[in-house]
Amino acid sequence: MFIKFFKILLRIFILMILAISIFINVKLPDYTKDIDDETADLKKQLLMLMNQKKYQIALSQSVVGDYEAIKLDTLPQLQEDQKILIENNKNLLKANRLLWGNLSILRTKLIFDTKMKKLKFVKNGKVVSDINITDQTVQNFLKSEISRKVLKILAKEKNPTSVKPKWTYEDITKEIPVENSPERLMVGALGNYAIHFDDFLIIHDTSKNREYHDTINHICIQLSTKDMKKLYSSVYIGNKLYVE
Repeated sequence: MFIKFFKILLRIFILMILAISIFINVKLPDYTKDIDDETADLKKQLLMLMNQKKYQIALSQSVVGDYEAIKLDTLPQLQEDQKILIENNKNLLKANRLLWGNLSILRTKLIFDTKMKKLKFVKNGKVVSDINITDQTVQNFLKSEISRKVLKILAKEKNPTSVKPKWTYEDITKEIPVENSPERLMVGALGNYAIHFDDFLIIHDTSKNREYHDTINHICIQLSTKDMKKLYSSVYIGNKLYVE
């Protein structure tokens, strides 16, 4: 029994190693290239600094006549090298900030735990917030046609305004207003903030107009305005929602 259990653990460990290897081979080549480029830039800057140091030593050890000659010959080049070095450092800092920003986006995700009835916001491998979800919301989600376990953020919308669908006018004899007319705009149907996913899933705060809300073709996870505002400002387009 123990040997069988040990074999299972060994297989799981091997699978984890394979998964990590695949992740490294698929996700990190671009960042490895950026790091190589940054290393090459640092080597160039180091060479420039070494040359500058040599010039300074030569100047300090020269007699007055030699000092004047060296200053006339090398000072303009030193000043030009210094300008290039400063500019390169600025560009390097910008590239580093962009690189870390991209890494932060990749390490940000949402987990919808349908068993514990919680929506978890994960950043850099840590659960930053843990939001309670109502039982009715979880049941509606499970009964929906959403079957995939991973969904992606397609858009974010502040003060979302939806368009009233044509079918709501079926029992009305008057002509259906054009799509962008004020008569068809449903203000407050999705609250103050909305995050749109695949398969018509929307995470939004409490609807201000329930009648309008029920006419929108979507599955939703409704949060309090406070929780939704915080979540809206924390996630990025492209982040994923994992359903467990």
